[in-house]
Amino acid sequence: MSRIEALGKLLRRRASQTGVVIAAAATPYTFQRTLVTRNNADQAIVTGLSFLLHQTTASAIQESLQVLARPGGIGVGPDDRVRSWSRRSIAVDLAAVAAGIGLQRALSREEGEPIRRAAGRTAGWLVATSAAGGALVGLGQEAAASARPDGRFTGLGAIALTAGGLAGLREYSRRRAEDLDTGVGLEPSDISAGRSLALAAGVTLGSGLVGHAEGVLADRVAWLFAKVLPGDEDRWRPAGHLATLAAVGWAGRLATSRVAGMIEGREKRMEPALDVPPLAPELSGAPGSLTPYSTMSRMGRRFVWTVRRPEEIERVMGEPAVAFPIRSYVSLEAAQSEEERVSLAMQELERVGGFDRTWLLVASPTGTGYVNYAAAGAMEFLTRGDCATLAMQYSQRPSPLSLDRVKHGRSQFSKLMTALSEKLHALPPDRRPRVVMFGESLGAWTSQDAFLGTGTAGLQSAGIDFAIWIGTPHESKWKDQVLDGSDPNVDSSLIGVFDSIEDLTDLDDEARKRIRYVMVSHTNDGVVLFGPEIMVQQPDWLGTPETRPRKVPRSQKWAPITTFVQTLIDTKNAARVVPGKFEAEGHDYRADIVPFFNAVLGFDQPADRLARMATALEEEEAFRTAWISEHGEVGKSMASVVLSEVRESHPEVFLEAVYALRRKRGLPTAGES
Repeated sequence: MSRIEALGKLLRRRASQTGVVIAAAATPYTFQRTLVTRNNADQAIVTGLSFLLHQTTASAIQESLQVLARPGGIGVGPDDRVRSWSRRSIAVDLAAVAAGIGLQRALSREEGEPIRRAAGRTAGWLVATSAAGGALVGLGQEAAASARPDGRFTGLGAIALTAGGLAGLREYSRRRAEDLDTGVGLEPSDISAGRSLALAAGVTLGSGLVGHAEGVLADRVAWLFAKVLPGDEDRWRPAGHLATLAAVGWAGRLATSRVAGMIEGREKRMEPALDVPPLAPELSGAPGSLTPYSTMSRMGRRFVWTVRRPEEIERVMGEPAVAFPIRSYVSLEAAQSEEERVSLAMQELERVGGFDRTWLLVASPTGTGYVNYAAAGAMEFLTRGDCATLAMQYSQRPSPLSLDRVKHGRSQFSKLMTALSEKLHALPPDRRPRVVMFGESLGAWTSQDAFLGTGTAGLQSAGIDFAIWIGTPHESKWKDQVLDGSDPNVDSSLIGVFDSIEDLTDLDDEARKRIRYVMVSHTNDGVVLFGPEIMVQQPDWLGTPETRPRKVPRSQKWAPITTFVQTLIDTKNAARVVPGKFEAEGHDYRADIVPFFNAVLGFDQPADRLARMATALEEEEAFRTAWISEHGEVGKSMASVVLSEVRESHPEVFLEAVYALRRKRGLPTAGES
């Protein structure tokens, strides 16, 4: 192989080799400490995806720059054309580096900047770094081709040296930055770099194979387009990639839809562990309820079965219960339309006497319809049962699969609050219950955005006395409106955002007593912090190390692709909960609920009583989890357990029930012909 032939072969590999260099240089920062600790498998995903995305992005940019540098009629032969293209590519790379740096300076970061400005600056960074990598690779190829006239040089050694050198410098920088986290109380990482890199290699290889398959398919699509439309394959290759990505997107959407359908089917099915409806008339699903137990979802049945009974309230609070707590729940299956479900919810709340209680907790569930048991339980303990809790389901999928249901949840909650407000204002002031709004995660988002554009004034006019939201997602628009300080409908003294109960209790008495609407948002909760703009814009919580929230590592550096992938995984890991062990970390707010409900609602219970409440709620959660796990089969269901108990302790009652059932079916009983 001649030197020119070798250079031409290397030139065709320049874009992919540039991608490898850039991706390798970015790899050390994938191991930096972030919001929550990761295990080896998660670290492998972060490293593998980061490598793939950096490699793909840099390769695509370098490929585009080489197309710009491609000569037309320059030179008189193939050799001249190859030399010209290689050197022009390096020149275009160097010009792109200067242009990218210039764009970053022209669009320097500003406070409150629009996302498009940040996107332009990040585009400049990506172009500059990719072009710099391309120039390094190109100069190495030129030098190698000159040094080995026989054309045997492959360039792999130079690529490995360049990539390794850049990665080493980044690793040195990362390790020095870790000194910033010394003594700040962050959880230590137990990641094994060797094992994670091995797993990451597998992730990268698998992703690379998928990418290769996508490229082959795109080439075939481009070939087909070129057969029937003007232009050659090179012209139609971008269209081939778009067509392939569209097909992949369609397949992914179809698969997601099927998975969601399977989950919804599971949520509708009766759990053997809770296959008997409750008997207390104060609960939805009980005999006489307007929402039959058979129509309630899995989360709805769990919700009504976890009510705090009067005898438990008396044991924990040390005082007699005022009443049996009310829990009203309307599932998606209860009615076809939002209006029908809202009407049913109001009728059911009227039936159980919810408007006769002193307190009314209105909860917007998470994606599956889950209402935090600790929140409802805390309310029942604090009020000694003199409360009603109302919840309406808007989805039957986990929250990540329910993002398309947020608008439905917001609409339904808005209709509910309109109906509830009309009912409350029709009551004499001295007979109106005090209304507390509660929402967790997607429930916080849907309940907040029902008041878009109305600020805190909208809550007040609707009759909402208090609101407690935990883990409000980053995408809540109402949250942004009330916190930016420009909405005249917002009384900022009524609202507060807190990481811990200490942040609230540290306020002076006057400020603390004025607060009515509270968002509890942990500073290391990925759900609260993650948004797609992290890909192009440095978030405020990754500002200068000295000004960061206490749970955000000071050593973490923002990088467009790496930080996006890391925070996405942090969001996935935010709610790592252990049943029966309440924590106040990440997206787990169970340990915050009792103290915040006590302080915000003004109950001022002593510390020992709050501790007993928390212990009782933890024990109940552990018991419920174990019960559902141990009684998940038909032969071990609640109905089977109850029947066995009756048969053993009261055999005559059991036999009479069997005989009565046979007579009802027209069948002879024992001794009858």
